[in-house]
Amino acid sequence: MSIHSIGYGVIDIENIELNKNEVALRLKTERGFTSPEIEKCLNSLQSCSCVKYSVVKVPVLCGKNGELDLGFGNFRSTDLTKNLRNCNEAFIFAVTIGTGVDRLLKSLSLVSSADLFITDGLASALVESACDEAEKRIKGELICNPRFSPGYGDLSLSVQPGILQLLNAERLLGIKLNESLMMTPTKTITAIMGIKNEN
Repeated sequence: MSIHSIGYGVIDIENIELNKNEVALRLKTERGFTSPEIEKCLNSLQSCSCVKYSVVKVPVLCGKNGELDLGFGNFRSTDLTKNLRNCNEAFIFAVTIGTGVDRLLKSLSLVSSADLFITDGLASALVESACDEAEKRIKGELICNPRFSPGYGDLSLSVQPGILQLLNAERLLGIKLNESLMMTPTKTITAIMGIKNEN
């Protein structure tokens, strides 16, 4: 299988537009909210975030027995296969906002449950927005299907080790997996994004 070289990028936190609707949903508050406490937590979060991503472009190969091959081993996923049905190639990428965020959340867990709740919600919204920004940079002018992440639909988390190895994610992004296949830094997203065929 021909796999293109790994791409790597760093995104300045100032270039990430936080989705206020996503924040309101995670913090269980009204859209258009204003809160000095939330702003304080957001400033602390942004000051310790380090947004990075890595990406590869791979052929999409579908076997006769229903297996997919995207460069990190054969596996089955009916939902991802449907997502990639009009794609000959796909981007596989990972985005993280860094270990500094985990350290901040751990420290807040010892001093303020309110600030922990707010900051954790903000961090989850921030990594989604960071993923949106990385996606824009990755696809450029190409037309792509919506990104699809392990753990969504019937795409098992068991593909995570192969994805992270393919992306050289531990060396480039500092991402590790525990025995439960949960990633560290915790605010990290991996995704597969099909590139639509031109015809």
